[in-house]
Amino acid sequence: MAADLARPVYKAAPPAPLTFDWSGIYFGGHIGYGWGNTDITDHTLFGNIFGIPTQKFDTNGFLGGLQGGWNYQFGRFVLGSEVDFSWSDVKGDQTSAILGGIASINRSSKAKWMGTATTRLGYAWDRVLVYSKLGAAWAHFDYNDTLTFGGGATAVLGASETRSGWTVGTGIEWAFLDNWSAKVEYDYIDFGRRTVDFGVGALPINLDVDQRISQVKVGLNYRFGGMGPIVAKY
Repeated sequence: MAADLARPVYKAAPPAPLTFDWSGIYFGGHIGYGWGNTDITDHTLFGNIFGIPTQKFDTNGFLGGLQGGWNYQFGRFVLGSEVDFSWSDVKGDQTSAILGGIASINRSSKAKWMGTATTRLGYAWDRVLVYSKLGAAWAHFDYNDTLTFGGGATAVLGASETRSGWTVGTGIEWAFLDNWSAKVEYDYIDFGRRTVDFGVGALPINLDVDQRISQVKVGLNYRFGGMGPIVAKY
């Protein structure tokens, strides 16, 4: 009778099983839009004589390219790295009047390509992965410096450079098939301030250029191995 009166012992329910594994190598493509700010400051004697102000202007345009990387999933956390490359048309310019309006100066900037190498850390809810990323960035910029007097005589100087910076971003990725996933991502890239030589021959014209760019990208990835249903174990 004592045994019949004993309270039954219930076993705790097991945790919800993981059914999808993000581990593996992947490769894909993306398209997106970039926008940012460029500041150009002229500290030369030429700039002081003509009273050229610091020119601050917006840049924007479309971009597209490729990405690849790897993931390793432990529990619900996903660690990996990624490199990407984008052909870019992110550009802008500004015209400023100088010498009391007798002349004007136009300066422009265009990012022709951009690339990043980042470490990613994410948290997975089955087939949905939310992640952040941090790493290094590179880009190639073309610049033009056009001085116009009275709407007539024009002097044009140009320069180009490849510069490095840092990037931070966040995104969300959805595995809609066992080997295919789609993502939406935002990245901020800071290329800092650099001195760029626009000079011709023995005439140095060194301008300080500060570049910052934001990106929103949508992408598609194909994953090789390691990605698919997980057999739950208890």
